[in-house]
Amino acid sequence: MSRTGVRHRIYGVDFSGSETACKKIWISEAVSEDKSLRVLSSCPLKDIVPGKNRDRDTCLAALRSLISGNADAVFGMDFPFSLPQELLFTGDWTSFVAGFARRYPSPEIFRSEMRRNSPLQKELKRRTDTEVRAPFCVYNLRLYRQTYYGIRDVLLPLLMEDSARMIPMQEPVEGKPWLMEICPASTLKSEGLYIPYKGRSAREKESREYILKMMEERGVIVTSTIRDLLISNPGGDALDSMLAAFAAARAVPGLEEKMGSLPPAYYLEGYTFF
Repeated sequence: MSRTGVRHRIYGVDFSGSETACKKIWISEAVSEDKSLRVLSSCPLKDIVPGKNRDRDTCLAALRSLISGNADAVFGMDFPFSLPQELLFTGDWTSFVAGFARRYPSPEIFRSEMRRNSPLQKELKRRTDTEVRAPFCVYNLRLYRQTYYGIRDVLLPLLMEDSARMIPMQEPVEGKPWLMEICPASTLKSEGLYIPYKGRSAREKESREYILKMMEERGVIVTSTIRDLLISNPGGDALDSMLAAFAAARAVPGLEEKMGSLPPAYYLEGYTFF
């Protein structure tokens, strides 16, 4: 593996495959400073999409532009990059992504095929899903659209343009952004902070406040304005995007050594950094 430099610009992306993706996708921009992560901004994707068109295709195109336009950044992306090995139609990850849209013309067909081909109709998890205690399998009812549009409309175009590197399936190189799969729930579990925090109740708001306080003790730095935003956002999307940035930033130091020690399955099924 070629040697790579330290990357300081970090983006956390709380992804969504919904028709209102522009409102649901939140992005936190941060910089890594020694052992701290300074959050510079957090906003929904709609705030950075030019023009008035807010359909899903336009918004995901804007997200791709953000990624490809930041060649020296790391992006923590909250969606699965691949499938369980038993459900892949090829033994090569690049071929899998390249053929994904042709094989699955819609998210409904994708989920139907996954369920039909799963042994005993059981929802299969990838090795990484089990190890990081991810809440759902990649084609679960609550996640399949996220998986589908993330692979088809984010990874596939970037792969075809060779304008980003998807880690660990591709070797990280200088001059191109690095994309890492993350899962906010897994990050919270690893920190002992996995409590109900999504919703409008006073208790859920207090939970967001508590989580953020604990993350600040772990080196996250936010202004009072950003702190209020992360706490007040009832869906937890803003907070999740910050957690995505935190997980991505934590994965960068020692990345080459870690990739060198990963079992072969991760280069096909993907790996969740947490």
